[in-house]
Amino acid sequence: MVRAYPVKKGIKMENGYIESILKDFTMEIRRENDHIISSFPGLSMIEIWTDGKKLFISTETDTNYKNPHETLKKYNDLIEKLTGYNAKERKKLMSK
Repeated sequence: MVRAYPVKKGIKMENGYIESILKDFTMEIRRENDHIISSFPGLSMIEIWTDGKKLFISTETDTNYKNPHETLKKYNDLIEKLTGYNAKERKKLMSK
């Protein structure tokens, strides 16, 4: 499933920016066309791309990972750094 996230004004959504943020969360990053693909504990695959205005993310869960709360926290931290919106703000924006 693909999720689309709004991005705060002033954040220049481009692959270089996405990669620089992602490096704080993971070691392994690769590009396929305009998509950035990586993984971290709990997510066997995370695919990120942008249209310049919104951030799009597709994930695959690692079903063998034993600490889903840690994965959720790390994922929310990543999305907050990329979009500028925390989980509470994103929920409010998406409910409009």
